[in-house]
Amino acid sequence: MAEPWYRNVYRRNVVDMHITDDDPRFMAGFDAQAYVEMLVRAQVQSAVVYAHSHAGLCFYPTKVGAMHRNLKGRNIVAEVADLCHQNKIAVVIYYSLIFDTWAYRTHPDWRIVMASGEGAGDHSRYGVCCPNSPYREHVAAIVEEICRNLPFEGIRFDMTFWPQVCYCRHCRERFAREVGGKLPQVMDWEDPLWVSFQRRREAWLVDFAALATSVVRKLRPDATVEHQASTYPLGWRFGVTTALAPQNDFLQGDFYGDALQGSFARKLFYNLTPNRPAGFETSIGVDLHNYTALKSPELLTCKAHAALADASAFVFIDSIDPTGMLNPAVYERMGRIFGQTQAYEPYLGGELCQDVGVFLSTESKYDPADKGKRVDDPHLSARMPHVEAAVSACKSLLDSHIPFGVITRRNLADLQKHSIIILPNVLMMDAEEAAALREYVRAGGNLYASRYTSLTTKDGRRQPDFLLADVLGVAYQGETAQAFTYIAPTPGADPVFGDYASAFPLGLDAPQVLVKAQPGAQVLGETVLPYTDPADPQRFASIHNNPPGIRTGHPAVVLNAFGQGKALYVSGDLESADPARAVFINLLQLLARPFSFQAAAPKAVEVTLFHQAERRRFIITLLNFQKELPNIPVEGARVRVRLDSKIPRRLTLLPAGQPLPYEVRDGYVEFVAPRVETFLMLALAYGD
Repeated sequence: MAEPWYRNVYRRNVVDMHITDDDPRFMAGFDAQAYVEMLVRAQVQSAVVYAHSHAGLCFYPTKVGAMHRNLKGRNIVAEVADLCHQNKIAVVIYYSLIFDTWAYRTHPDWRIVMASGEGAGDHSRYGVCCPNSPYREHVAAIVEEICRNLPFEGIRFDMTFWPQVCYCRHCRERFAREVGGKLPQVMDWEDPLWVSFQRRREAWLVDFAALATSVVRKLRPDATVEHQASTYPLGWRFGVTTALAPQNDFLQGDFYGDALQGSFARKLFYNLTPNRPAGFETSIGVDLHNYTALKSPELLTCKAHAALADASAFVFIDSIDPTGMLNPAVYERMGRIFGQTQAYEPYLGGELCQDVGVFLSTESKYDPADKGKRVDDPHLSARMPHVEAAVSACKSLLDSHIPFGVITRRNLADLQKHSIIILPNVLMMDAEEAAALREYVRAGGNLYASRYTSLTTKDGRRQPDFLLADVLGVAYQGETAQAFTYIAPTPGADPVFGDYASAFPLGLDAPQVLVKAQPGAQVLGETVLPYTDPADPQRFASIHNNPPGIRTGHPAVVLNAFGQGKALYVSGDLESADPARAVFINLLQLLARPFSFQAAAPKAVEVTLFHQAERRRFIITLLNFQKELPNIPVEGARVRVRLDSKIPRRLTLLPAGQPLPYEVRDGYVEFVAPRVETFLMLALAYGD
């Protein structure tokens, strides 16, 4: 069987072509030869070519949908694909799911309808269609047409998510059949009816994605399928869970944030994608709205090399001018950057060393504070406490140069890969997850869990006690009424809390869960409340703050031995608090054996380690990605790699193969990295 086209394709491109035909100039000047010449100039290995856009118009002659009339019957998809293939560029067809302005305006019965009764796109340029409506059959027919008539290696389905909560007649009828009753409009994540609606939305989305995927699988079994994947960390409204991942051959998604967001997303994709490499996308413009203003070469260089550091493909997104032209400066810039990154491609792959696994629950992406609000309330929270805690935990791990990955329920069978699992305020958990985590600890794993973790099931039922109570060594007793609380170290635990002490405890700008420690569990911290309730404006101890004054006697940090492993429970999401980062890392050190690598380097330098066992080597990368660019070069970064009885043979700087000096000390290889301007890659070869 031939190797899949994407396996060693790390330089990828997307050109947005969401262009209407309202003006006769739009797309009339499209030149396929010039288009592909730009791709060649950028040294890309694969290109996403639009067959159908958000506007709902097709760029090939269609008998099912509506063709862009200014093309006058030209099949520019086939023109571009043929030229790409002549230049050994893989072609991925683009199809816009759910977002289809033509279909929305042409077929009112297909529209997503909001709780107010208005169409979700009535006041927007984005027309969005309901996957429970007859739009389903339209999608299946047009995907079949694409599969039968266009040349490609893969197909990308974009916008596979719910842009709004839909109350159209098709959703109402399907819910009545499958669950019973009316669709709820008031949010309550402890109301089984509301939660059942959300679970149905998630399942309906997977069903719709499976419909599109199955057409491709049937007609073009050699082609890959991907559904836009940037929505996995996004909120509940999108309806995207890990159940969507199997509808993909690999995950690829677009992100526009900072270095932390990118690292989090790529490590999530690494563990969630059905096949590797996953793809990390970003626009070459400063954002999608201002596409003619380009990101600096320094920023694009950092982002492209960051993808390398996580063994991911890098995908740059450009936007076509409505007349059909591309900006040569874009492709010259990316050609120079890809000219640098491609030298490292032969060394990518292997197993990411991720001693710590940060657990992301895709059913916990909501704010409990929204209880009682309507879905169309303009004041709905934009917060996701669980996701925020997960990302914040990753920042602390990055800053401390601790090897980590981001895992989900799809990794339950491989928990033993990690010496520590972090459960950051996981708002919902099911019995399967709880059982896997329990056995992981029983067999010698180590668990960190915070606040509400395992207290509510995924059907919205608040439990009388934690599902993991036996593992965590605590029993649920309630919650503080106060929204600002403290954690004070118990006698003997002061070193863990660093600068904080019993008289001057660690403040959390949030309530805490009240717990009782089980016999044998070790209490390291106690919940302390302010002298007065911070919500009371009339009675207070200090006008500027809420100083600690009431000892509750309730444990706040509990270390429990369970089976061969240990669990550490914290009654607040301490990992979310900036002032608590050092305490969080100190707590993890209570659980850890020596990590796979250690580094003494500035926080802006991220270290990653891949083990290529078949080649008997480690690949080490150092990425210097500073907030203010261009980077200030980093000198003297020290790295230690754990050997585990391996005998080091040589350390070389890639791609040139220049040998570097190292020392062996206490079971680690130690070396000083050369000057890091943006990126270094090294290979550590070993024997037995």
